[in-house]
Amino acid sequence: MPHRFQRSTVIVVAVALLTGGAVAAATPAHALGGTIQTFTATATTLTAVNEISYWPLGPTILFPVSISRLVDGSAQVVASGKGFVQYQCNGTAVNTYTAVGKELTVPCG
Repeated sequence: MPHRFQRSTVIVVAVALLTGGAVAAATPAHALGGTIQTFTATATTLTAVNEISYWPLGPTILFPVSISRLVDGSAQVVASGKGFVQYQCNGTAVNTYTAVGKELTVPCG
């Protein structure tokens, strides 16, 4: 009987350690998410993203986002959406655009 009790104790401790280890390993993965605010340009498209991601275990929360062209010092919204927005360039004139607190001067008419 004492041998059986000892083996059961080892199994219970091992399961407890494995369960605790799995929870500890999952916690940093949950912390991988966070605020995502980007503003990028390609030859034909401006893209802005404004969201919070709780990847891989939680939701993605989308926030309003807009892309504005600066004309004579004032901003004119050219595209807006929630979480993700794109603006297709209509030419190659160099203009300054703003989104998510960032500014890009690019050849995008």
